[in-house]
Amino acid sequence: MAQYFHLNVYKKSFDFLVELTRQTVHFQRDFRYTLGEKLNDSAIEFIVRIYKANSARNLVERADFIRDMLERLQYINVILRLSCELKNISKDKYIGLTSMTQDIEKQLNGWLSHSSKNKSDVQVYENQG
Repeated sequence: MAQYFHLNVYKKSFDFLVELTRQTVHFQRDFRYTLGEKLNDSAIEFIVRIYKANSARNLVERADFIRDMLERLQYINVILRLSCELKNISKDKYIGLTSMTQDIEKQLNGWLSHSSKNKSDVQVYENQG
């Protein structure tokens, strides 16, 4: 079983999950079980993907998991923004959470670059918003 607790991206992602969970309990009732649940489920699945990526048998499989995590992170960012627009998360909390996702994104891009045999084959994702 591959160790993943020591990975910085795991630590940052878990901190993000904790903060996110603290925020979603304050969502309006209409959104707590839709947007809030989607956010928490996505963040938990994201952490599971870290384990899977770290346990991958080869670099291609690992890179695929990392790319999937980058896509999921964008999904999380969209729901975070929607939650802010609908006044379920304050602007200050939104900025803090998106700052955390940007840090995680940098970690994932570094891991993707490191995991690739040929750096020219690596497609690095950048936050678009």
